[in-house]
Amino acid sequence: MSIAKDEEHAQVEARGGASRSAAAPRRSLRDVQKEITRERLIEAAAEEFRTRGFNETTAENIARSAGASRATFYVYFRTKAEIVAELMKRSQSDVMEAYRRLDELVDPDVASILNWLDESIMLWRERSSDFTTMEQALANDDLVTETWMTILGDTYKVMPKTFARYTDPTEHERARLHLLTLQMALDRTMFFTVLRGRPLDMDLLKNVLAMQWLAFVRGDAAAG
Repeated sequence: MSIAKDEEHAQVEARGGASRSAAAPRRSLRDVQKEITRERLIEAAAEEFRTRGFNETTAENIARSAGASRATFYVYFRTKAEIVAELMKRSQSDVMEAYRRLDELVDPDVASILNWLDESIMLWRERSSDFTTMEQALANDDLVTETWMTILGDTYKVMPKTFARYTDPTEHERARLHLLTLQMALDRTMFFTVLRGRPLDMDLLKNVLAMQWLAFVRGDAAAG
C-alpha cells in the first residue's frame, strides 16, 4: 500500500469516526494519516528485517518499502532499533501468556514443564526470523536491550501462585532475579539451538532445563 492509498484510507477512517460512539473523540484526518503511515513503516521494517536482517536494513530500505521518503521515516522514528523495540512490545502479551500458563500448572512435574518448554521451542521455530532480528538488535542497541529486559522483568506479575510464597520483599526480589537469570539462560539456549542449529542432544538438554524450571516453580529454588 502506497502513501497515496494511505491517504484515501485515512479519509475513510476519519469519516467513519462520525458513526462511532459519541464518548470517543473523533480523530482528525491528519491524526489518522499519521497513524496509518507509522503503521506502514513498522510493517515494512518487519518485512525488511526478515529479508535483509537487522544489521543490513537501512532507514532508506524501510521507507522505500513503505512507499515513503527517508525524511518521512525520521518523522516517526529516530532509529530502526526503535521499530524493533515497538515490535517487541507488541509481542509482550505472548510472553506474558507463556509465563501465565507456567504459573497455572497444577502440581507441576517434569512432564508438564517439558510440554511448556516444547511450546517455547515451537514459538522460536515459527518466528525464527523475528527472533533473529531481535537477537541482532540486542547486540547493537541499548534501547532494544532495555525493552527486552523490562518485558522479562515484568513476567513475575503474571505468576501470582509462584511468587505468593515470597512475602519478604528481599526474598521476593531475589526470586524475581532468579527468574530473570533462568529466562536469560533459556533465551541463549533457544538462540544457539533453534536459531543457530548447534548440534546438541535436545532431549537431554530439555530435561536439564525442565529440572531447573521445576525447582523454581515448586519453590525449591528459594534456597538456591
